[in-house]
Amino acid sequence: MFVLALIHTFPFIVFNIWKGQMVEKWNTSVVYWTGVAALITQAYLTFMSLPSIRNRYYEFFKATHFLVALLFLLFFFFHCDFRLTSWDYFVAGGAIYLFSLFAAWTRTHLINGRHSATIDLLPCGFVRIRIPTIMSWRPGQHVFIRFFSPQLGLHCLTAHPFTICSLSHDPDKVGKASEIVFYVKPRHGITARLAKIAAKSPVFSQTVLLEGPYGGISDTASPAEFDTVLVIAGGSGGGFSLAIVEEALRVYGNMPDLQQRNMQVVFATRNSKVAEWYREEIGDRVSMYDVPDKRISVSIHDTSLEQAEKPVSAPGDKEPSNEITDEIEPALSEKGHDVAATNKHMSTVVHGPRPDLPRLINTATSTGSHRMAIFACGPASMLHDVRNAAAEAQKRALRGGAEVYLHTESFSIIRL
Repeated sequence: MFVLALIHTFPFIVFNIWKGQMVEKWNTSVVYWTGVAALITQAYLTFMSLPSIRNRYYEFFKATHFLVALLFLLFFFFHCDFRLTSWDYFVAGGAIYLFSLFAAWTRTHLINGRHSATIDLLPCGFVRIRIPTIMSWRPGQHVFIRFFSPQLGLHCLTAHPFTICSLSHDPDKVGKASEIVFYVKPRHGITARLAKIAAKSPVFSQTVLLEGPYGGISDTASPAEFDTVLVIAGGSGGGFSLAIVEEALRVYGNMPDLQQRNMQVVFATRNSKVAEWYREEIGDRVSMYDVPDKRISVSIHDTSLEQAEKPVSAPGDKEPSNEITDEIEPALSEKGHDVAATNKHMSTVVHGPRPDLPRLINTATSTGSHRMAIFACGPASMLHDVRNAAAEAQKRALRGGAEVYLHTESFSIIRL
């Protein structure tokens, strides 16, 4: 849009300079100076929205883009000057936008209502937010939270998106309301404020408003539809994976025949405390459901003491098998890394390099003709490797290989 605006602008400038009437047009026509003003505000929004700039100066961008966007619309409105009924489109667009705001306000205040959030700071450094609710949601969905707390300053005036890390349950069956749980890594802005408050008050409650839920995993991507579920997460993306893992466990627990069903979880972090937190969270969820241990494999990679630069590679000379868990765990011990296993739920904590995700996905999708789902959440480099490996696997599906479904989430879209 910005490039098209420049292409639209330059011919008028060149033509009027050629005619010697540029100054006259600027002084007598509202179209010219409002067009320049709209172009300046549009340039600000365009360049400040570039990921490298936006992530670095997110708080400043968030505070200024509302005003700049409003100025852009005003200058653009007068610049159009009702040519070819252009103002009709402004009115129609504004009406649709206001209706969407009203619908969101109605859902937030009249349907979802106010909630009480309990906030505490975990030993691993994450902020945990728990909200009892009768709302329902799907795995991977997110909500916008508005905190009513003067301690948060201007942040209490805006809503902030967080991914739900728990499952929704039927209150009539379990006898109590479901609990929305978030695990948030403090960065900047509101998350840093929440961590600071939680450090002073071990457990405190705040009144919040919830808008949503939005997004999430498609209804057609239920774990019951796949023979193998591969969950990959890194860092604070582990929170996203917890709901996916629990949903798969719940589905598996209700299936009479699990002979051809497997789930593998791969988690990587540079923090030993985060690795321990994830191991405990996964263990708690596995213990809740009656699923055979041999159907579940959990590999937790603690890279805080990484010495080698090359990632761990799974061997490619094994016999094809439907149980992909046997492909990766022996390779870890053969490489001589510090491995701690827990027989209770087949979890393995690996102290060493990051997992070789392309090799892992290649091995998992080469075990036979079956359907496989990959769910991933982590930093950009991790998702890049996963997407490329999944794309190669999908090419093999055209030649009769495993069908691959891929869903990725990024926790670095914004810096809260």
